[in-house]
Amino acid sequence: MARASRWAAPALLGVLLAGFAAGIWGTYRAVFPGRGLYRVSGIFQARIGDTSILVEHDALPGLMDEMGAMALSVDSKDVLDRARLTRGDHLRLTLRAAGGGWRIVDLEKLP
Repeated sequence: MARASRWAAPALLGVLLAGFAAGIWGTYRAVFPGRGLYRVSGIFQARIGDTSILVEHDALPGLMDEMGAMALSVDSKDVLDRARLTRGDHLRLTLRAAGGGWRIVDLEKLP
């Protein structure tokens, strides 16, 4: 009995540490989904031409502060056409740096 209780506390600590590490990793991946990619939430303000939008977005930790309005581009106008955005829509954006600006890799309209 003494032998089993001697290992109970270290085993519990190991399980708790593993759970904590998994939680941190999940939070990290929510903001940085892959190499060179960044995820941020924002509010759609306006469409600028065929392939750009104006977005008010939250801070991106370690990269940029919250912004009242930022122009972002997509590779194809079809991405914006399919999204059917209206002013005030809440978005989750996956971005990558491109040519001195930011390009939208994935755009998800949130409920």
